[in-house]
Amino acid sequence: MKHSFLTIAVLSSMLLYSCKKDKTAVSSPDTISTRDFSYNIATRQISPDAEINGELNSPAGIKLIYYYLVRNNIPDSLVHIGTPAEGSRNSYKFSIPTGNFGNAKMNQVTGIKMMVKHLDNTSFEGFIKVTAFTPPLPKIEDTPVSLIPDANGKIHISGKASSENGLKLIEIYDDFEGTFALAGKIDLSQNEKVYQLNYEYSYRKNAGKLKIVATDHFGLKAEALISIPLKSYALYQDLTMMANGTASAPSGSSFFIGETGSVLGSCNISGQEQKIDFVTYCSSTTAVFTLYSPGNTTTIAKNYKCGAIIWEPNATDLKASRFRVLIPGIAAADRIYTAYNGNTITDLNDQFFEGIALPGSSTAKFDAAVANQAANTFNLTAAYLLWIRVPKADGSFVNQLLRAKEVIIGSTPALSTIKFDILVSR
Repeated sequence: MKHSFLTIAVLSSMLLYSCKKDKTAVSSPDTISTRDFSYNIATRQISPDAEINGELNSPAGIKLIYYYLVRNNIPDSLVHIGTPAEGSRNSYKFSIPTGNFGNAKMNQVTGIKMMVKHLDNTSFEGFIKVTAFTPPLPKIEDTPVSLIPDANGKIHISGKASSENGLKLIEIYDDFEGTFALAGKIDLSQNEKVYQLNYEYSYRKNAGKLKIVATDHFGLKAEALISIPLKSYALYQDLTMMANGTASAPSGSSFFIGETGSVLGSCNISGQEQKIDFVTYCSSTTAVFTLYSPGNTTTIAKNYKCGAIIWEPNATDLKASRFRVLIPGIAAADRIYTAYNGNTITDLNDQFFEGIALPGSSTAKFDAAVANQAANTFNLTAAYLLWIRVPKADGSFVNQLLRAKEVIIGSTPALSTIKFDILVSR
């Protein structure tokens, strides 16, 4: 009872004070011209205008306007005081800086209460509706974890960007300078809600990461990172090698040197034997195009001629390279075919070839019939990848991966050719 009496007494005092302050408690016929507003929780922005605004017409004249932020279950907060200039006391265009309540918790906001004090000490109360909302964030999905440049230095970026608010921009950054820098962008003018990313990025030296940024209509952003692993191999494309050639038409490309990705012929191989990784040959009797280990060429060396000069290597200078054709249908081999065709190979170490027996053949021959493919027999349509293992002087090995692309058997078998791409481990 004592608490109730105290409450009534306080209220009575407040009413008495109010009566003394105002001439009348009856509100004057003021009118407010405004609209309903929305507040974006994520961007802390008001819409449809940049600020809550309107026009107040008051026949009695406006002295002051107090603007209170009204929220459920939270006391009203004074966020702004308007003081019209003398010429605007009867028709006052007002606005409330959004920054005045930018730090307030706006989730439960219902609006802005306007308490108008007139020149004649009467008052008026108005209300502007404000609704808060949290827009869904944009998303970037289905981007690969890592990508590596192709032979032309291009990286194809795929994925999906989406936003219920509509997409405005997609940007591609790389870190070739150490920090992320803009490498390209896609302007979206149709307010697309879903965009299938299909972008070709030109690799910039030293870049190790890509960052994809999608920005929506509200300026909200989503990011995705893609790593660019460093390749530990060199790629040489569209190399052509001839078989052993003839005395009158010496081969200019029978000997492959993986260290430089170059080929030498019968007339310039002398003195370079220690560098040879494999040799190409085609028998005049069976017309079978064959890759030979250098160390296994002692019986065919006489067929490499530069005019009247015959190639006569020192057997101790020749490497004992070994071959293994990768046969599809075996899980480990299928994994390598998938990696090769998907351009996802970053390393040619022994771990990459895990699950496959070490190369053991001193030759690898071509046979177009898929039915004849074997560990030492390749073709161009199915078993077209060859693992070549080349010994080094220190006892370690260099792994190579050859992709056979074309074999042409000439009317003179010794002039037959092979075209291939090859990855050589560094």
